[in-house]
Amino acid sequence: MPRIACLWVPDLPLCAALRAEPQLAQAPLAVVQSGHDLGGRAHVLGATPAAEGVEPGQTLAEARALCPGIQVRQASPERERAAAQAAVEAAASVSPRFEEVAPGLVHLDADGLSRLFGDDRGVARALVVAAERVGLRAAVGLASGKSVALLAARAAAPDLGFEVTRNGPGGGAFRVVAPDEQAAFLAALPLLAVDLSDELQQTLRRFGLHTLGDVSRLPPGPLSARLGPEGAVLWRLGRGEDAARLAPRPAPERFEEGEELEWDAQSIEPLLFVWKALLDRLAQRLGARGLMARALSLRMRLADASWDERVVDLAAPAREVGPLLQLLRLAVEGRPPASGVTAVRLCVLPTAEVLDQLPLFGPRSASPTQLAAAVARLSALVGPERVGQPVAKDTWAPFAADVRPFAPPPPPDLPPDPAPAPLSLSARALRPPRTAEVRCDGAGRPLLVIGEGALGGRVVASAGPWRTVAEWWTEAPVSLDSYDLEIAGGLLLRASRELASGAWWIEAVYD
Repeated sequence: MPRIACLWVPDLPLCAALRAEPQLAQAPLAVVQSGHDLGGRAHVLGATPAAEGVEPGQTLAEARALCPGIQVRQASPERERAAAQAAVEAAASVSPRFEEVAPGLVHLDADGLSRLFGDDRGVARALVVAAERVGLRAAVGLASGKSVALLAARAAAPDLGFEVTRNGPGGGAFRVVAPDEQAAFLAALPLLAVDLSDELQQTLRRFGLHTLGDVSRLPPGPLSARLGPEGAVLWRLGRGEDAARLAPRPAPERFEEGEELEWDAQSIEPLLFVWKALLDRLAQRLGARGLMARALSLRMRLADASWDERVVDLAAPAREVGPLLQLLRLAVEGRPPASGVTAVRLCVLPTAEVLDQLPLFGPRSASPTQLAAAVARLSALVGPERVGQPVAKDTWAPFAADVRPFAPPPPPDLPPDPAPAPLSLSARALRPPRTAEVRCDGAGRPLLVIGEGALGGRVVASAGPWRTVAEWWTEAPVSLDSYDLEIAGGLLLRASRELASGAWWIEAVYD
C-alpha cells in the first residue's frame, strides 16, 4: 500500500487571523463566528494560549468572563481562503502529487520522497517546516493509506505547540506510523477519533466497543448486518484496509490573499496598509516556491456589494513589495473606485523565478519593477494610451507609427568577434511633422525651405519626388510627393508635399 502523508491545520480560523496579524500571537486573542448581529452569543473558533481558560465552543460572553482583557477578531472568509491555499502550497513544495480534501486538509504521495528528505520522519518534518514557512501550525501524519494518515495527523494534534514566528504561529507536530506498527496503532485508537455519526457512536458504546481494535476483532458479517455499510467500512479501517486512493490535483496557478475591512475605506491611504500586508504574505509564499509575479489582479468589494477589478501587467517578473505597492497605488489613483471599499482580494499570477545577471562592464541597468513603476507614473500623468513603445503601423502612409504597451527588450547577445558596422544614415521622424514653406523652380523642384528654427535653408541637392497614393478607399486618402533635401550646412531632410492642397511639411531629419 502506498505511503501517504496528511497535512492538517486543525485551527484554521486562528492561524488565518495570526498570519494577517502576527503581532497578536502573544496577546490574549479569540477568533469568533462572523456576524455583527451575534454579539456575545458568537462561538469561539480558536484562541491563543495567552487567553487562559478560553476554549473553542464557548460563547463570546463566556470567554470575556474568563479573560476580561481578551481581544476579539471575527472569522474572515478571505483570510481563511488564503490560509487554505497556503496549506496546499506547503504540500506542493514537498510532493508534486497532492489532493486537497477540505480547507486546511491536504493528502500527498510520500513514496519516493526519502531520496530528498531521508526517512519518513524527515518527510513529515519537511511538511511541518513548509507549513510554518507560510504561517501555518500543522499536524502531519504519515502512514499507509489516506484514512490512516488522517488518523495519525489527529493523533499528533495534542502534541502541537505554540511558537511565535515572524510568519505566524509555529509549533507543528507529526506522527509517523511505520507499516509494521500500523496494526497496533489502529487497535489502540479510540472510536472518538474517527469521523462517525452520533447515532453510530452511541450504538458502538452500547455494544461495549471503544477502540478500533475492538471492532476489528468482530466477525465482519454480523457486524455489517447490525450496523450496515458504515460498520463494514469501520471494520476494514480497523484492519488497516483503506480503499481510498489519492486523486492528485494540478498545482495552483494563482496565489491569492484577501482581507475584509471593518469599515468602508473612502480613500487610498488606508488601503495602502492592507495592500502592503497582502503583498508581504504573497511575496513570502512566492519565495517559498521559487516563483515571481508576472501580473497582479486587484479585486475590491464596494459598499454596494459590487466588485471593482484591476489588472496590473508587469514589465518583467518581480517579487519586490515596494515597487509592486507603487504600481497598485498608481492603478487605483488613476481611476478611483466608485464607492467605499469593504474587502480586498489580491491575486498574483506566478512564473518561474528570473535572476538577472549583472553586467561586468558598463552601468547597471534599471530594475524591471522600477522601470514598470516609472511607466505607470507616466501613464497616470498623460494617459495610458500615450505611453508605450513605438511600432510601425500597418499602412502605406510614410512614417506612420503606433504605440503598444512597453516591454523591455532582452539583453543582446554579443557576437564572439564583433565586426565594425558599416556607416549608414537613420531617419529621425518628427512627431508631429513640422509645417514649412518651400519655394520651387518652374519644374517643381525645391530651391528654398523656410521651416521652424534650424529646419530650413537653401537647397543644394535634392532627390525625388517619390509619389505615394494609398488608402484612396478611406475618408482620408494619402496622395503626396516626397523629397530628400540637402540644406546648405549639411542638414538632410525628408520633405513632402500634399498634392491636393499643396501644403508642405518636414517629416524626418537624417542623422
